Amino acid sequence: MMHYSMSPRFKVGVIEEDTHYRHELVLNISRHTDLSVCLHTATTTAALSFLQQQPHLLLLGMPPGTQQQVEDIQVLKSLHPAMLLVVMTPNEDPQVIQRAFDKGADGYILKTDLFHNITRKLLHMLEYGQPVVSQELFRYLLYRNKEEKPAPQTNLTKKEREITDLVLEGLPYKSIAAKLNLSLNTIQYHMKNIFFKLGIKTKAELFRMYYQH
Repeated sequence: MMHYSMSPRFKVGVIEEDTHYRHELVLNISRHTDLSVCLHTATTTAALSFLQQQPHLLLLGMPPGTQQQVEDIQVLKSLHPAMLLVVMTPNEDPQVIQRAFDKGADGYILKTDLFHNITRKLLHMLEYGQPVVSQELFRYLLYRNKEEKPAPQTNLTKKEREITDLVLEGLPYKSIAAKLNLSLNTIQYHMKNIFFKLGIKTKAELFRMYYQH
């Protein structure tokens, strides 16, 4: 009897200067049946030649006090616009993450998180297009930006604004439906209208509206 193995659905790239951490991360990502690692290296410069592998998602490590990696985000995204880019930081620095999102990052993870949690978050992002952002950081960025520049919600109804806020808090559609006592189909219908009114197509674009000034 012949056995056919399913090939991984998503390719992931890793740029991380800490060799030990990078190898452990790559090993854990590779263990997941839906994920494969198509490149892993220490620097952005070294990674550029591997981008023809066209990863679906690229993890970019950011050591404390470095500015160059933030600037690299724009370069990497311009070379492969369809690729999701997630930054990795050793601690939650809202100012660094704000700049990263301004340059085009799609999400972020903490390097202190458990490897299996990181893998789960990456897969969730790849499947649903919802950025990886902690509740604390989201609230910081959301309320900071609301004070400086309200999000473009002028055309949204009260119900659409309510649903948008819940989506931005990281709740999946099923949980929003239960919370608002609505059907899942109704939530999905509202989301289509929200995306149309805001001129966007994905949750990632919706999140970026709130992060960017």
